Amino acid sequence: MFDLRQALASRLNPSRFGANHFRRRLAYTNALPQISFLGLISGVAAALVIVAFRSLFELPLEHWLPGGTAESFEQLDPIWYFLLPVIGGLLIGLWLMVFSPDERKSGVAHVMARMAYHQGKMPFKNTLVQFVGGAIGILTGQSAGREGPAVHLGSAVSSQIGSFFKLPHNSVRLMVGCGTAGAIAASFNTPMAGVIFAMEVVMLEYSIMGFTPVIIAAVTATLLHNSLYGAEMAFMAPDISMASMKEMPLILVYGVVLGAMAALFTKTLTSMLSFGAQPVLARMLVAGTFTGCLAYYVPQVMGMGTDSILLAIEGQYALGLLIALALAKLFATAISIGLGMPIGLIGPTLLMGACAGSALGHISGYLLDGPTSEPGFYAMLGMGAMMSAVLQAPLAALVALMELTHNPEIILPSMATIVIANISCSYLFKQDSAFIEILRKQGMDYQANPITQALNHQGVTSLMHDDISHHHDQDISGCQQAKDQGLNWMVINNGGDQINHVLHQSQIDLNNELIGSLTEAAGHPVTQFGYCSSRATLKEAWDLCKKMSHEQLLITDIDGSIMGLLPVDEILKYTHKE
Repeated sequence: MFDLRQALASRLNPSRFGANHFRRRLAYTNALPQISFLGLISGVAAALVIVAFRSLFELPLEHWLPGGTAESFEQLDPIWYFLLPVIGGLLIGLWLMVFSPDERKSGVAHVMARMAYHQGKMPFKNTLVQFVGGAIGILTGQSAGREGPAVHLGSAVSSQIGSFFKLPHNSVRLMVGCGTAGAIAASFNTPMAGVIFAMEVVMLEYSIMGFTPVIIAAVTATLLHNSLYGAEMAFMAPDISMASMKEMPLILVYGVVLGAMAALFTKTLTSMLSFGAQPVLARMLVAGTFTGCLAYYVPQVMGMGTDSILLAIEGQYALGLLIALALAKLFATAISIGLGMPIGLIGPTLLMGACAGSALGHISGYLLDGPTSEPGFYAMLGMGAMMSAVLQAPLAALVALMELTHNPEIILPSMATIVIANISCSYLFKQDSAFIEILRKQGMDYQANPITQALNHQGVTSLMHDDISHHHDQDISGCQQAKDQGLNWMVINNGGDQINHVLHQSQIDLNNELIGSLTEAAGHPVTQFGYCSSRATLKEAWDLCKKMSHEQLLITDIDGSIMGLLPVDEILKYTHKE
């Protein structure tokens, strides 16, 4: 007979709502309520850190720049076109000198490296470098975007919350993805693009369980950011459509041109990485001076460039200026980031693409008979194509373009241009994502291996056996009692703290006087075992077993106590199932 009170009591058991139970549940892939809560927390944290970051540079710029906006660098006295980036390079160099080379690593590539090699754990000093260094870069008119720093900051604060509460590493990885989505969503007011960027670029996967917390984080970050900062768009693009389908062949050709530009950008950036051994102050001064020289002749290269994107879309720039600005932005951004400046590249790729696309739109008027689309139409196509080819993230670029322009008329030509630009950049010009190329130059590999991903999704406590008992090597009666209680695994020590053996009940003959006599002398090989934190993923456990030839792992709680046992066979069974 169904007992309602008993059922309610089991559901409302206080132990089900404790911190330990919460951590245990996060080790499983089906812990939807728990990971949804983490998505909410990550979204709030990402929004708050992005608001703080934006305030750090936007408020001073709006007060100081003549135009009253954070983008009106071109209204300064011309001497500041050169001096300001140089001063910025000096300040950034002095700031970076305080930290070690490893602590200076920042941006999206750093987030990806921490995901691949450190289970998403983000060091605080790198976060501090990014927060201050990124703000100085934007304040001093470097050719910078705020999105790269935002991704680092959003993912880092989420990761650090997970580490502070000692959450399992599989959930820390997920929080990094949530922080990434929240940061992109809050920076651009583009929640869908934030979700796709996190899944396509950082996490390199699409899964139902992964989508839910990431979507929650993006929505939460957008709502909170908009309530604190206003729901403004980066720019309001005019409603423009393609004039004639006759333009499609030319649009496809332009996709190749934009793919070549993206390859040039990535190649220039990665070639600068070879100077990484040079003194950091010298590198920052070179980067700032180079930007300053370009800005003296093309001042629009300074800053994030959202105002210039809108002017390019509106057709306010002449053909010569469009070409000059596209090339100046390309080299200034690539050289600065390649030399180690903690700034972002996503925003600059949009400006490069807008200027290059608008220039190609002007050229179309000379190449085609009859009416052609406005240069602004080609500018929007260029934005998506350039972003997609540089990041090798076509879906993220398409969604970002849709959310930024609110123009459904560009979907079809954008898809064509994005695909051609991607293929051209990767296969014709042999350049992968800029972030992956950076990691390769640093000797790191970043691949989406399905087995690795499956093992990273789940924590060790999800497969561990908790039916264990602890015994001294003469505790025969204790073994019998444990067997009667259904405890199948015996952890044997010699009377002290040192564990000698880990045995299954099937390996023990209770008729023997000593458990110690049941090892190699009795025909049972000594089981090779090691120790593993309860926070570890199955991937970490598998790597440990392979490295040390362990057959079993004793799973230790956050206080160091043994809470269970994980045979390597259980990991193999899981991989085969997946």
